[in-house]
Amino acid sequence: MKKFKIAIIGSGATGSAMAYSLFLRCPDIEIAMINRDERKSWAKSFDISHCSPELPDRKIYHADASQCSGFQIIIMTAGALPRENGTRAEVIKDNVEIFRNLIPILARNNPDAVIVNITNPSDAMAYCAWKLSGFPSQRIISTGTELDSMRIMTLTAKNLNADPAKFRIEIIGEHGETMVPLWSRAAYAGSPICEVFPELDDNMKNDLIHRTRRAGWDIRQAGEHSIFAISFSATRIIEAIMGLSSKPVLVSTEIRGEFGISGPYLSLPSRLSEKGVTDRIIPEISEKETRDFEMSSKAVKKQMEEVDRFL
Repeated sequence: MKKFKIAIIGSGATGSAMAYSLFLRCPDIEIAMINRDERKSWAKSFDISHCSPELPDRKIYHADASQCSGFQIIIMTAGALPRENGTRAEVIKDNVEIFRNLIPILARNNPDAVIVNITNPSDAMAYCAWKLSGFPSQRIISTGTELDSMRIMTLTAKNLNADPAKFRIEIIGEHGETMVPLWSRAAYAGSPICEVFPELDDNMKNDLIHRTRRAGWDIRQAGEHSIFAISFSATRIIEAIMGLSSKPVLVSTEIRGEFGISGPYLSLPSRLSEKGVTDRIIPEISEKETRDFEMSSKAVKKQMEEVDRFL
């Protein structure tokens, strides 16, 4: 199996959980943890490395961004946190400055890498990474709505007292307030969800998407950070890039005419490889979902305009 070199930029709560998740699940990897405060990246990588006796063919260490070269995957987790009850977009200015200091160096030293962005607002910041890197857009990916889809399936299962693993509910569009749940395609154990659960009415659906949008904030208001589910969903994306999984994932990259829209970074079901996004799967959706996707594209375009203003 090919050995992949993965750089994780940022060793805070998300970056550390990301490193641990990858170390547990992915064989034949080399992980470099990079952080402004090298003591933190050293401590986290040192701690995780002690799992090595039970997890062979893995390596983890800390490094400086300028020393990071020859990596196939770069994961961006560094960024400012939104204020309480704020929005992801409020941190664009600070995060553009962070990316401006990091992305050109990383792109220059790792010219064939796929950049996977977690930093919020994730769609707009993936666009920022694309602008700063000069890479083809298919090699700049936001983790997008893969996490949101996992969240809504979990919440729906709890509401209906059902098995979350049997649900298929996709969310497309923005990772943010205008995310679009595809109820028209939703299924349980392969059957249309409305046939299995007739009690799942519009009021329940609206409540579920509201709680999905708020999930990260609810965790923040409890004095914690949303780290485990995003790290798990991002690991699934990395596994697809590495060829360990052939399942489509819901990631965000540049829209090129899908649903008559071009330009913004939005999530759709996608197939990945070490070259980035290789195929975008266009789902059949309802007229309302199409309109909602168009609204989502406008919201992300506004965030991208903010990125342009600060670049």
